[in-house]
Amino acid sequence: MGVSLLLAGAAVAQSTAIRLILGEGQKVYRKPAFGNYCVGFGMDRSFNDKLTAGLDVTFDVSHALKAGPEYVYLELSGNSIGYTMKPSMLSLNYHTEYALGDDDGTHGYIGTFIGLRFLKQKWTSDGYVNVDTYGNPISVPAPRPVSKMLVPLGIRFGVRGATDAGFMDLYCAMGYQIGGGKHLLSGEFAKQAVKYAETSPLALTLGLAYGFGW
Repeated sequence: MGVSLLLAGAAVAQSTAIRLILGEGQKVYRKPAFGNYCVGFGMDRSFNDKLTAGLDVTFDVSHALKAGPEYVYLELSGNSIGYTMKPSMLSLNYHTEYALGDDDGTHGYIGTFIGLRFLKQKWTSDGYVNVDTYGNPISVPAPRPVSKMLVPLGIRFGVRGATDAGFMDLYCAMGYQIGGGKHLLSGEFAKQAVKYAETSPLALTLGLAYGFGW
């Protein structure tokens, strides 16, 4: 009888939830501080009345929603040359949560996270004919396409509802970004302090998700 009650209690304590990430901002570049808007989905698993773990996948949709691409001006042989640039990002994130209160209802939590961020950029000349100070046309090379992977890790904290019901989750994650703090452009474009050109060593995420569990 005692064994049956123990097993029943363990079964009740464990629950699974599907997470819909309604909005998430991630600090990936030095400039702009939050140049993305991510949405996605994930899954949470509660192992007991304190410990929960989750895996999320998010996509940057901010540039898909804009009417046009980003315009960035780079210096080339003393001339300011305009380029259009399309950044994209896919993020995978594993996190743990330790409930600071009763996880049967709304409660605060603290935990850890580690993730992968896959960045891509495509640079193109803006199409204008560029000339030097004497009116001579300038040959305008485009920066090479960028492909970069970053590994953010650190602590995560927030406020959420119980995993085995409908819940909201408001969270913040911060830490160090392995592979960050480096310039993405090469050759004569390297080291130019323009937006989207340098990754941040600081990993910072602010997000809101809705979940439903059983």
